[in-house]
Amino acid sequence: MANADLDRLDSIYEAALSRRMRRADIRRKEPEVYIYDGDWQLVARCLGFYDASFEWKLNAVGAGQLVLPYEHHLAKWVIEHWRRKKQNVHVRVDKDGARWTGRLSDAVTEQDENGVRSVTLNFLHDMEELRHIQVWSNPLTPSAVQFPKQFILAGPSVYTLKLSLFLNLFRLQGNLWSLPDDPLSARSWLQGLNYKEWPIVVKPSSLLLDDSKWTVLVSRFKNWLDMAETTLGDGQLMVECRRWFPGDPQPWFGAGLYRPGQLVIDIVDKSGWFSETAIGGTIAGGFIRSGLELADNLVDEARAALEFVSEPEQYKVSGFLGVAPQKPWIAYRTNVRDGQNTAESTSFTWQPATVGQVTVGGHSMPGVNEGISASIKLAGALASRYFFIPDFGGAADALLAPLYEDVFLAFQTVKSPLRTRKLGWSHYYENFGSGGDKAYTLSSLLAIRAEFWRTRQRVSHSMHIGDASPYLIGENGQGHFFLGDRVGGEVPGAPDGYTVVEQVKELKLSWGADSPHEWEITVGDPNDVEDPVENALERIREVTGAIHDLGVI
Repeated sequence: MANADLDRLDSIYEAALSRRMRRADIRRKEPEVYIYDGDWQLVARCLGFYDASFEWKLNAVGAGQLVLPYEHHLAKWVIEHWRRKKQNVHVRVDKDGARWTGRLSDAVTEQDENGVRSVTLNFLHDMEELRHIQVWSNPLTPSAVQFPKQFILAGPSVYTLKLSLFLNLFRLQGNLWSLPDDPLSARSWLQGLNYKEWPIVVKPSSLLLDDSKWTVLVSRFKNWLDMAETTLGDGQLMVECRRWFPGDPQPWFGAGLYRPGQLVIDIVDKSGWFSETAIGGTIAGGFIRSGLELADNLVDEARAALEFVSEPEQYKVSGFLGVAPQKPWIAYRTNVRDGQNTAESTSFTWQPATVGQVTVGGHSMPGVNEGISASIKLAGALASRYFFIPDFGGAADALLAPLYEDVFLAFQTVKSPLRTRKLGWSHYYENFGSGGDKAYTLSSLLAIRAEFWRTRQRVSHSMHIGDASPYLIGENGQGHFFLGDRVGGEVPGAPDGYTVVEQVKELKLSWGADSPHEWEITVGDPNDVEDPVENALERIREVTGAIHDLGVI
């Protein structure tokens, strides 16, 4: 081998070793904790506390806690609230590229039997902000005039969720129908036209480039997070809440943010749903790549293994840390012979599908009863002209209505041949789906899909794993994966190393004065073995009710 080749290999090795040492230094670095006032002005960096823990939850509100000595200057600053001009207290935690920010929910002063006093500060993650933003029926009209009755928006999940949030933020910040916080300030009147002054902003995205699953959002003064819950879970989307501070890169090109502590909301698609993605595989053979196909009946879904798959561009970058949703590469082991398992504990549940046919309905599709009634009344009106019987049509319709109402096109049945072939010769026959009272409508189709989804084959996998065993946990290029990313787990006892792929649902960072910082991670959805579409059925009822209120059906 030539000297030039040896020198090149040495330089590659040195670069890799340097990168590895740099990552190890970052992992050993203690989390940084900062306390801010109600205007997100820095009070001080927090040191010298007893214990600390902060948790990230997927599309849910995580909790944070700081336990301080009573004599700590920040503890006194917090509990002596009467001395502060701004009452709110905020916290910021930075670790491994991830950031946790939230607001104080309560401060508890305690004294033990030895007379030792401590102050416990409890915080709620910034996701709580979204529970306090109502989605009005019409955000652009006053509350006294809410027409139409329901807020209905259909489209790609990411774009529609962002748009619904933006419209209601504009309503709140634009002071459309209420006085600004400071009516004597001309700046406050113009605040709604300048998003850079808003406490919460939505990261813009393109409608045309949004390939997330389509959804229908329905709200009548619901809070945004509750309205979005089903759509987020169905599309494996993650709401990302990250506050911007001077020194951070701008959240998007041309954003121009300048106020510290502005909360930037983004919705990230971590599913790879309609593109190629990994749903499982084996340790030896790797994850199986598949693509989703929808049958002609709009009910059956099939995933076909892909013979030719693409390589995500991220993986071609030297030193890249992270997971591409369409091709996750991380797999935790449970069947290692020497006991060096990378998953501390794991649970795997499989349930076969049940029925092969679903029937919904009870009322005729829109226009059927009305058409028959109109025909009877018209025939009666014509008969009245010849036989001189007043309102013969109305009387005939009243007599015949019990005979024809909800008789024609009142029920709808769909059979899944794909499912019946998989179940075998002997299987449960059918169920009656709830939620689609009128047959052959959008709501009935949704009800059929919901019942097939409720009775589908289900695989649930949950794991508890540790940081750097062997994968690093972190965000923004400082970890292999983070909240919402999809990772694989080996099924306990599977002889061929069969694996399933699930999302990271919960992360918790904790440390104390006598203990080093550590990550606790939960992978999978333990609630998947319970009723998985209770929210989906409720959503169908909401969509049906909303369309009915609008006078469509």
